[in-house]
Amino acid sequence: MTVINLNKFGPIISSKSVGDEIYNLIKGKLNGKEIVTVQIGDIKSMATFCAKQIFGRLYIELGSNSFFEQIFIQGADADLKTIIQIGIQHALEERKR
Repeated sequence: MTVINLNKFGPIISSKSVGDEIYNLIKGKLNGKEIVTVQIGDIKSMATFCAKQIFGRLYIELGSNSFFEQIFIQGADADLKTIIQIGIQHALEERKR
């Protein structure tokens, strides 16, 4: 299991370049069935487009089962969990168009 701590990117994740860096960091650790724990830590907020860019993209690439088997998000408060869910939802909606 790999742990990725997002503290160095915060307290607010709101730029495309940071979203790309986080996505690439997580994606690079997903070898086979590797489990990646994303430690939210001191992150207070995230732009929904960043949540879509990171977690929505991973959700689509991995599929729902593998996403929830391989990626664990720790330390996110209810608001941040909602933002991540919205990001995934937006990615799914965009994919249908």
